[in-house]
Amino acid sequence: MKRILLLLFLSVLSHGIFAQVRFIERFEVESELDAPLFEMIESEAGLVCFRTLPDKGLNMKRVFQYFIADSRLDSKEGVIQFPVKDGYDMLGYDVDQNQLFILFTEGYALNADKYLLQVDLQTKQGLEFVIENVLDMELVEFLVQDQKAIFMGSSDSRPVLQIHDILTKSVHTLQGIYGNDTQILQIKKNPEIRSLEVVLSRKGAYRNRDIIINTYDMTGNVIQEVKVDQFADPGQEIIDGILLSSGNYQEAMIGAFGLERRNSYQGMYIMDINEFGEFDFKLYTLADFPNFYNYLNEKTKGKRDAEILKELEKERIPSINSIYSIRDVRQTPDAYYVYFDQYSVSNSRSGFQNGMYSPTAGYRYDRWSRMGATTFSDPYLANRFPMSSSYQTVPEYRYVSAHFAKVAKTGQVLWDNATSYDEFITTYPEAFGEVAIVGEDFYHMYVEDEIIKLSFFRNGEKIFENQEFELGLVNEKERIRDTNLASLRLIHWYDRYFLLSGTQRVRFLNEAGADEIREVYFLTKIVVDGDLYKPEQLPD
Repeated sequence: MKRILLLLFLSVLSHGIFAQVRFIERFEVESELDAPLFEMIESEAGLVCFRTLPDKGLNMKRVFQYFIADSRLDSKEGVIQFPVKDGYDMLGYDVDQNQLFILFTEGYALNADKYLLQVDLQTKQGLEFVIENVLDMELVEFLVQDQKAIFMGSSDSRPVLQIHDILTKSVHTLQGIYGNDTQILQIKKNPEIRSLEVVLSRKGAYRNRDIIINTYDMTGNVIQEVKVDQFADPGQEIIDGILLSSGNYQEAMIGAFGLERRNSYQGMYIMDINEFGEFDFKLYTLADFPNFYNYLNEKTKGKRDAEILKELEKERIPSINSIYSIRDVRQTPDAYYVYFDQYSVSNSRSGFQNGMYSPTAGYRYDRWSRMGATTFSDPYLANRFPMSSSYQTVPEYRYVSAHFAKVAKTGQVLWDNATSYDEFITTYPEAFGEVAIVGEDFYHMYVEDEIIKLSFFRNGEKIFENQEFELGLVNEKERIRDTNLASLRLIHWYDRYFLLSGTQRVRFLNEAGADEIREVYFLTKIVVDGDLYKPEQLPD
């Protein structure tokens, strides 16, 4: 009797846990398990997913496929195809004013011929444009704004950025970028004033690094330059950052700072920039984040907290043991929600993810509309890009912990907390954790192998950490036969909804009642709900 009660209790508990993560909608496209993946980008028309793949038959032709899905993952037209010129494949993409732009290249040499496919997402019509007069470069980013294509890459080991007018064919090279010891950290489109913001890092006087934020018009002229050549105390430097608009022509840049040449991270900064380009800093160290070590057990956390107090008593800034890299920033009118990861890198020439002394290694991508670096270690790009000359070995990333904080725009830390990664190791170079913020609820989710891991915070208090959920289907009568783990991609979509994509084999019963297997690329909409978590203990 006791055994039956225990099994019943475990069944109820299991159902309660799994209800926190539900697979509610799904869209599938017939696709082989190792076929090229669909990229995803948001647009006015909905979620646009697209890829190129070999055409059927024994030839070298490829086709371009795309579909548009609404918030319920319904697609009215289904998959739409365009032919691709012989010998060409997709290299970059962007969306602008409900137009999808795909950059194609004939091979991957720096001087390879290129053309642009423009697809009107409303009429489903396509136009092709030849790309000419652009410098030969190792392309890192491709964007489009106002019918102008933006090419960013590396030429002769120096960063370069050019604006190509699609209609007039004119090309403008942005000034103040091409040079030694210079790195482009971020490009940010500003459609409201038809401008482009570029965040640069450049070696300055006394071996320190200057941060320069340039605003350009769409013909390459500098509208505004913000130069940060003095930061905090001597020796302290900005190590990474995310530039974001905070409204009324105000901006903010948030990231990590420390003693870079000593390989030491010290904390987080917020740089507020007004409409005149004037700025000021707020600095935050471990003294401002009392829950930084909440990812450790109570005993170890106590030891670390005591070490911080000793450093503060000696008027020293405590160091963060590993790389401390900003991943995401969300904002409300009154506060910022910031998300950092702590990790280390092995098999790498540089201990710093941002690679401050490389022209492009530290470029920060938009998770939704990024072309992607030419690294062979990125599973989403491996089918499209060759091995880059910038990488000789495959670096491994050992993830330690994820850190979250809510900071008032007036400066106060309202709460902070952390969760453990349990020394998770990956060769994937981009951030893989995703966050959702719903009111005062904060979710952190990532995928490890075939398991989804979810942590939940309410008003800064950790409710649960790394709850595990198996991959699931919407149709309970079907079963997952195989999953291509390298294909899995998790992205926060909106509100409390996430998107999981990849390729799978699914077992189902056909009309005759016999087992069948279908091979698909899938998009699954996931909803999370921390209120369904009810911690209970087994009876004695």
